[in-house]
Amino acid sequence: MSLERRRDTEELEEKKTLESSTFRYDDFTPLGNKTVLAEEVVSEEYEDVEIVDELNEIEVDVLDVAKEVLKLKRYDAEFEIVSEKDRIQKFPIIEKLYAQCIAKLSYRKGYSKEDIFLAIRSLEEKNWIVTNERRTKLEVLNNEKLSNILDFIKNNPGIHARDEKIEKELNLSRTPFLKHIITLERFKLIRSKKIGKSLHYFLADIPEDHDKLKVIFLNPLIPKILEEIFKDESIAITTLGENLDIYAGTIQYHVKKLMDLNLLKIAKNKQTGKKIFLVNFELLKKYNEFFKEPDFTKLLQGI
Repeated sequence: MSLERRRDTEELEEKKTLESSTFRYDDFTPLGNKTVLAEEVVSEEYEDVEIVDELNEIEVDVLDVAKEVLKLKRYDAEFEIVSEKDRIQKFPIIEKLYAQCIAKLSYRKGYSKEDIFLAIRSLEEKNWIVTNERRTKLEVLNNEKLSNILDFIKNNPGIHARDEKIEKELNLSRTPFLKHIITLERFKLIRSKKIGKSLHYFLADIPEDHDKLKVIFLNPLIPKILEEIFKDESIAITTLGENLDIYAGTIQYHVKKLMDLNLLKIAKNKQTGKKIFLVNFELLKKYNEFFKEPDFTKLLQGI
């Protein structure tokens, strides 16, 4: 079974029956005025990590305890956000984290049990600790290999697991790459989008508006087709194929995809009555406002 299918199967597995307790509620009020930027209070171990979210002081302290607790393999690293009021969803790993935080932080920092629970719940909601991962998001961000993959996806939005760039630039084969991808997705650092038959990967904060455009433009033939049409909007498919030394049927296939994406449409020249291609210039402008490659600026300047 492929890693992509296995991930979907794992998400459908039945949750374990949970015991009741007394400290995990759904309607806690926010903490007081303790909020600070996490980067101001993180330990020296993490000072090289750029914190991408805001945490309050107690959340950073709890996260520091969590990095040790999550590694305890005798506990299942599985939990979820509680939805039922006045009821504990008892997960061993969170019970242990809660107990450790009380032991280590209550006296030394003066945090109440409610404050500690709120911090744990907040870290779950913000994906700083996640089910099936025995490390925190800070540790992920501090991991050189995972950090390199994040940078790689940032520089190659829309990449898919079979792209030769992965092995060439990251020195990773497909299977370990996908294992790391699953980790990054669990922490909501990246997202995947199925386009056609492949999963394509983007940073989580990249809007989905232009995903399909980005993926189609990964094919170097597509900008060349648009460039030829820019030069002559009445160009025939056969001429396009001859100019690009590509089989006309292949050109026809890609032209149809461009039309499906609203990048091209066919119209008639009012003067000659001949069929012409109309390029959606506005869509290309919007695309280049977000993605810089391929760059259509020079072509658009010739409008």
